[in-house]
Amino acid sequence: MKSEYIKSSIMKKIILLTATVMTVGLSYAQTNNNNVENNSSQILNASSSSRSYGTSSATFVNPAKKAQGSIHLFKSWNNLAVIHTTDQQKFSLKNINLNIERNTFESKISEDSIFTFNFNNIDRFVVSNRIFKNHYYDNSNRVFEVIYESGKVSLLKGYKIQLVKGSPNPMLNRSTDKNVQKYFYFIKEGSSIKSFRLKKSNILDLMSSDQAKAAEKYAKSNRLSYKKDADINAILTHGFSN
Repeated sequence: MKSEYIKSSIMKKIILLTATVMTVGLSYAQTNNNNVENNSSQILNASSSSRSYGTSSATFVNPAKKAQGSIHLFKSWNNLAVIHTTDQQKFSLKNINLNIERNTFESKISEDSIFTFNFNNIDRFVVSNRIFKNHYYDNSNRVFEVIYESGKVSLLKGYKIQLVKGSPNPMLNRSTDKNVQKYFYFIKEGSSIKSFRLKKSNILDLMSSDQAKAAEKYAKSNRLSYKKDADINAILTHGFSN
């Protein structure tokens, strides 16, 4: 009864919100995660700031056929996120995860309630020091992780879910469907986003000749890898500073 009262109270309050900072949706679906703290009050605080957060809707979803592997980026829901809005406000929320399949951030209110955030007037989500932004790409809005960002160029990382169908063939050892997380890199210059092959020569080609030489020397002296996101950020940051 208490859980039903909380859900009812949340929905009544959200429906009254009228401004256009963020549109949120409340979806009810079965999940496999346990022992996650209910954070409905934090969500309501974030969604009723001085510039209240838009309209909302409730979507009821029939549980899909179970597949191995998660459609959420982080293994646990126990993540702290800081939401940065375009009007310079910040909100901290617990129980945040990225739904790769839907390209949305979600917060787990209870075992059967998921609160879905849209990026309307949100600049970025920062989860465990990892920055995520929304960009329009390939005819849809997608969430990208920002590996490096400057005024000239941004290196982004996009995620997708590939469903590998199960097979009755015992030789394949794959009796059930499986969600496999894939990631790809992109370069953003201005409003243009293009696929990017992550390798040393391509990374150095993003910079001028002198910058590339300085970056390569810096990477070598510090034993940095051109395959690790944090190292790539350091290499590009050093190169573009020269």
